[in-house]
Amino acid sequence: MNFTTHLLTVNKIIKPFILFVIAIMLSSTTYAELELTISKNTDAGIPIAIMPISGGASGIIEADLKRSGRLNIVSASKITGLSPFGGSIQSDKYKDITDYIVRGKQGADGSLEIELISTSDNASSRYSISKNTNPRRVAHKAADEIYEKITRIKGAFDTRLAYVVVTNKTSANRKFRLYVSDSDGHAPQVVLTSRLPIISPAWSPNGQEIAYVSFENESSAIYTQNIFTGQKRLISSREGLNGAPAWSPNGAYLAMSLSINGNSEIYTMNIKTGQLKQLTHSKAIDTEPSWASANSIIFTSDRGGAPQIYRIPASGGSAKRITFDGRYNSGADAANNKMAFITRRGRGFNVAISSIGGSDKSVLSNGRLDESPSISPNGAMVAYITMRDGQNTLAVVSDTGRAKQFLTSPAGDVREPAWSPYLR
Repeated sequence: MNFTTHLLTVNKIIKPFILFVIAIMLSSTTYAELELTISKNTDAGIPIAIMPISGGASGIIEADLKRSGRLNIVSASKITGLSPFGGSIQSDKYKDITDYIVRGKQGADGSLEIELISTSDNASSRYSISKNTNPRRVAHKAADEIYEKITRIKGAFDTRLAYVVVTNKTSANRKFRLYVSDSDGHAPQVVLTSRLPIISPAWSPNGQEIAYVSFENESSAIYTQNIFTGQKRLISSREGLNGAPAWSPNGAYLAMSLSINGNSEIYTMNIKTGQLKQLTHSKAIDTEPSWASANSIIFTSDRGGAPQIYRIPASGGSAKRITFDGRYNSGADAANNKMAFITRRGRGFNVAISSIGGSDKSVLSNGRLDESPSISPNGAMVAYITMRDGQNTLAVVSDTGRAKQFLTSPAGDVREPAWSPYLR
């Protein structure tokens, strides 16, 4: 959720805030699987050819690697005379076409055998991926193995996205649905349905629960819900703002923004005991916490006169400003020593990425009002919301900016993306 929205909330106008959120989240018709559109791809990455594998795994692997922004997919049709999986290969025959070749074989039980071959030295790596109740996860796991071997960065294709879809413009039929899908938008499952806004979903580190803000009782409240059992727990429904939950890396705490004393401050709560600790003490608006590490939290504050990102020890103490490039930076999400956030450029609000300390800033998007960035657990991709063809759409961009995809819901507006941790 962006900083401007929180400004409205903190001013003790919860019901007008509800109307504001509803107004920006309206859409239409029925719901279905997200539709993928590749808008940008790179030909500057490492060349790799994915040979056909029966069962469709090769298509999933190719799509995953294509959206990484680090690999350039070479058409398999250029690789002629290649022996079947497991057979010998003369690498010098293909080294002018591609750096790597992937070939594989699907087992009768749904498992997958993958071989990654380097054409420069004929070295090969083999991977055995066990069957899974979700067969697409088998291919995603294979893509993760290939990606890590080549880039030395852990793959994050076998992960999930949570997001909210809003359907129907008329208030009598309006629905907010919290979805969970594969990271490429496939296999969506409805976790929660409400007639009032659902915002700020956040994954637990074990990937089994989602914390979120709900207005189902016509005031803000923070809940957690198990995505498998549906078990739901109320975390905070204090008077005023209850917003922006974020799990600690060990799953023991939730950071959140509360306005207990009339002003928005950052707190942490022990999940088991309910013990609350106030971290910030300022007259400014402090909101949108995200765990930068096990011991520190980043958050948005206007204490310097305009929204910027600050860092504070998780135990409390002095907050240190970490963004200085630009007059507006907010809504940071952190993973793998990187953070994705919203920065203002001219009249536009765009997604940027930098080190966790704020250096090496790079702008990744170019929409007029991009929002809600969520970074993948390896820090290599960012999901965010952008306006496309008059509709709020989920976009995913690589940290290099070289690859981008749009995930559009036939239902209407997609909102509030949250990238899961690595799956177990």
